[in-house]
Amino acid sequence: MKKILELGDHYVSDFMKPGAEMRETKPWSLDLYLDQTIGAVRLDGVAPLDKMYGQYWYRSGTNATMTKLLGDVVAEVTSRTKTQSGDIWLDIACNDGTLLRQVPDYMTKVGIDPADDSFLAESTKHARVIQDFFTKDAWNRLGLGPDAKAKVITCIAMFYDLDNPRPFIRDAHDILTDDGVFVLQMSYTPLMLKQLAFDNICHEHVYYYDLNSIKKLFESEGFVLRDCTLNDANGGSFRVTFQKDTADEKTFATRQIRDVCEMRIAATLQYENAWWNITDEDLWKEFGDNIWNLKKQVLDFLHQAKAEGKKVYGYGASTKGNTLLQLFGITPDLVTAIAERSPYKFGLLTVGTNIPICSEEEMRAANPDYLLVLPWHFIDEFVKREQDFISKGGKLVVPCPTFQVIG
Repeated sequence: MKKILELGDHYVSDFMKPGAEMRETKPWSLDLYLDQTIGAVRLDGVAPLDKMYGQYWYRSGTNATMTKLLGDVVAEVTSRTKTQSGDIWLDIACNDGTLLRQVPDYMTKVGIDPADDSFLAESTKHARVIQDFFTKDAWNRLGLGPDAKAKVITCIAMFYDLDNPRPFIRDAHDILTDDGVFVLQMSYTPLMLKQLAFDNICHEHVYYYDLNSIKKLFESEGFVLRDCTLNDANGGSFRVTFQKDTADEKTFATRQIRDVCEMRIAATLQYENAWWNITDEDLWKEFGDNIWNLKKQVLDFLHQAKAEGKKVYGYGASTKGNTLLQLFGITPDLVTAIAERSPYKFGLLTVGTNIPICSEEEMRAANPDYLLVLPWHFIDEFVKREQDFISKGGKLVVPCPTFQVIG
């Protein structure tokens, strides 16, 4: 494989108790390489799975934008796929159950997630859930019966975590009904490049796909692509719908919808081939140059704010934020603390940069001048949420896709 982007070594994203030893003392590479076998981009190696999933911090339900997006997935699937009482909906990497909670109650809802965390208890209120990585064996342990198959499989923001995706695809193929659908959503690499969403690069995300590469991969394992749509989730994502290549196309949507989907797929593939071919090394060089230019902008701003006696807090402790903080070398002398909604993170420190995490209430009491927005892809929601802060003279600092100060 050929290296196409060098971001150096980073600690696996985590949040630590003050004074406690880091779970992972060794930083791991975030350099990206071109995988010519399928035309995708990937990390060279994989950090230990227990370091990434043993304590998993992300919760879908804490964010209104993500909750709505997952509801949109459910609505789209149920409008295109004929489902009935007893049909099984499997959500792989079900997290806190936010998607499954919105699945119609007449369906049998099941989830599989490897995280050893309390939020799985929340997901079990709405579905039958086991803690494990998805495999056919894990599916069988759900106790649904020896012949049980899923009518719908969803996999949101997880497929790109797989170091070896082919066994996963084969197992999904085996447990899907002949007329079922397999819906995946993940970061869309052309949009990551276009929107400078470099903070999507982390140890969890092993592969970076476009439609050409994901289509090629799934078609080689007995699937056919039915649809592809783009959305702005997580700095730009694509949602792809597959069926078994033996499925009658009439089991997917109406004729009119299928025609729209066919043209949408063709247009996306043409767009990639003409302008955003992720195997183009020049695109990645430009991407890298833009990252280093942004780093200078952000650090210049933070140092200037410090020189002027201004107080800067972070906003949203996240995996993406940890990538930005480590890559830019931002420490507590520049960002006092990071405000967070999830109480599980209060009192902890960011890995590698040791910035304390506090509640939003503590942040407001400190009356900062600036909030550095780390999950910047939710900025529209944050601007609405922080109208009082802005009206009192506070400003939101947004690093991507272009550096801006709002307020």
